[in-house]
Amino acid sequence: MPLDLIVVTPQGEAFAETVEQVVLPGSEGDFGVLESHEKFLTALKPGPVEIILPDGSSEWAAISDGFAEVSGSQVVVLVDECFKAHEIDLEHAQHTRAEAERELAELLAQSASEEARVEVETTLVRASAMIEAHGRHHG
Repeated sequence: MPLDLIVVTPQGEAFAETVEQVVLPGSEGDFGVLESHEKFLTALKPGPVEIILPDGSSEWAAISDGFAEVSGSQVVVLVDECFKAHEIDLEHAQHTRAEAERELAELLAQSASEEARVEVETTLVRASAMIEAHGRHHG
């Protein structure tokens, strides 16, 4: 049974297709959605998204935090960023993660502000999500 998946970022629609199932990184843990799923709205955390297509194959993407609205036949995902796995520059993501890890270590040693620490942690989590989605796609 088909399910419409729409992923929207501030730049516009990042993904809009009919899918068989989607597995999203919810703030309380990963969850899967099939057609006729109960309606709900939930927060999302940065992480990989598995998109199962009608032919049974899987695509992967990496998203930032945001929200998902689930209805019986549609899932609308609202996030700041969405990168399909085949679009991810793995070397850049690995470099970004390494830089964020170094910067976070320096901030912790300096007892930096909470705001600075959260910003670097967010960069670290997003880069890690991109690396994980890329790895799952290229398996």
